[in-house]
Amino acid sequence: MNRWMGAGCIVVGLVAAAGCSRQDADRAREQSREAQEKARIQLDEANRKLQRELKRADEQTRQDLDKARDQLHQALGQSERDAQKAGDKLRDRENNPDRNDDSHQ
Repeated sequence: MNRWMGAGCIVVGLVAAAGCSRQDADRAREQSREAQEKARIQLDEANRKLQRELKRADEQTRQDLDKARDQLHQALGQSERDAQKAGDKLRDRENNPDRNDDSHQ
């Protein structure tokens, strides 16, 4: 009889252990799914944030390029005006060699 009770205890223990292992496996799968979902949500948020930052950087780059282009056009225009003035002075000197120019004094 004691042998039957001992064998029964072992069987009950094995069944209980199998049940615990199954519950542990189920719990581990659930936790894994939750962790994957959380990671996916974080990845999606990081992706949205990256997209916003890229758009912001792109807009800033466009603004900087527009500003640089405007400055370049202004500098080019000023250079053309300066060249025109220098050419006018040179022509004035060639056309009127007797004229006393302030730059020659």
